[in-house]
Amino acid sequence: MADLTAEIILQTEEAEGEIRCKAFSGVPAARRSWIAMVSSGSNAGRANVRALAAELEAALLGGSPQVTCAEIDCPAAPADMDPSVYSDRRKVLVLVGSLDRSFRDQPWYQRWQSDQYQSCVMLVLPPGKYEDRFDSAIQADDTHLLRRINAATWKNQIAEALPPILARAETTSSANRVFISYRRLETLPLALQVFDRLIHEGFDVFLDRFSIAPGFDFQRRLNQELEDKSMVVLLESKSLKDSKWTQHEIDFAKRHRLGMMALRMPDVCDRAVIRSIAFDAREDLQRSDFAKGPQSVPDPNAPDTLVHQWPELVSGALDRVVDKIKTAHAQALFRRRHRLRGDVVAALNAVPEVHAEYRAVGPLLVMAGDDEHVLWLTTRPPEVDDFRYVYGAHLARERPTNESRGIILGPQAALEPDRQERLQWLHSVSQCLSFDEGNLPEFARRLAERKWK
Repeated sequence: MADLTAEIILQTEEAEGEIRCKAFSGVPAARRSWIAMVSSGSNAGRANVRALAAELEAALLGGSPQVTCAEIDCPAAPADMDPSVYSDRRKVLVLVGSLDRSFRDQPWYQRWQSDQYQSCVMLVLPPGKYEDRFDSAIQADDTHLLRRINAATWKNQIAEALPPILARAETTSSANRVFISYRRLETLPLALQVFDRLIHEGFDVFLDRFSIAPGFDFQRRLNQELEDKSMVVLLESKSLKDSKWTQHEIDFAKRHRLGMMALRMPDVCDRAVIRSIAFDAREDLQRSDFAKGPQSVPDPNAPDTLVHQWPELVSGALDRVVDKIKTAHAQALFRRRHRLRGDVVAALNAVPEVHAEYRAVGPLLVMAGDDEHVLWLTTRPPEVDDFRYVYGAHLARERPTNESRGIILGPQAALEPDRQERLQWLHSVSQCLSFDEGNLPEFARRLAERKWK
């Protein structure tokens, strides 16, 4: 009998008529999911499936030390899958294309496309002409499911398609949020290029040149933007480490469990790197990665001093950098969620008469005396969907008391007044509460003492 208690079920087409199934437990995912990867029917397509599955497995196992993987009997082949049977999971059919075989219509594809049963179909296609990936019957039908779906593609490596799969399966957040930290004088052209590319890749990106309107408190908006993001990308130029703003952003990122990645400029020697950035979180750029050599520009803060301003990257280098950012971002989401859950459970269990059991997925059920609370954790400031989810879980409690609450815990200390007001309104209409995760021992004490204000 297949083990369906695992957070993620992964099915892959190994050979014609042969499906392999793995169960991943302990994954710090946003919700449980079932991901099936199937080819267009050729050996090359099945090789692409295996390569993509290997990348997904590596990403899941790297998300937390507690993640385990085991082969299981497949509950149902992708062609026989009934999404209504597995209502507790997000289900994604990933159709992986190849250059040598076009997709042909299969009636069972449509069964996977169901809003009612939280099931959907994705296309992952290699480089080339989009229409060539389908046979003539599908090409002639603009209303066909596979023609309506916006496909994910890869240019150099199939791993480039991994982030949208994780987002579609709600294994990670569907909102990809990045904060770019840089020194304008030295890396403005590069910052603008990375900003533009990530925006077109579907990311929500903070860059101070565009993201803070006149009249707003710069420090407060900076902190709010950092709270909103999952990852900080530092453009590591020679004098970036001397900036008080950069050090503030690094300190904030570490304190709030944000991911970090540094792009090191070619003229930054080993002795001048930012020491607090891990070795494996740094991408060393070469002079050949840039469209031209650096331009010497005067430093307005140091008369008679010239500094290097690095230009844009060449196309291939930009592709490589963006792919690394996307991969690092997905890993940052896993790790941040895992660390937050672990820290919260430890803080709650340190208080007498409070007990919380670690769960990798979904809300935590917390007992404080006789009261059963539903606790939803978010790694960014609470939003409407968080309140909607915890409200539903709150109503479905098994052992409610008059003091039982639906609670959201996430970063919110830096929110500006208008967003604080929206939170208060959501509290009133949902009858659910939210607290800042910045002081977990204080939150645990308030929970034990039923102090909600």
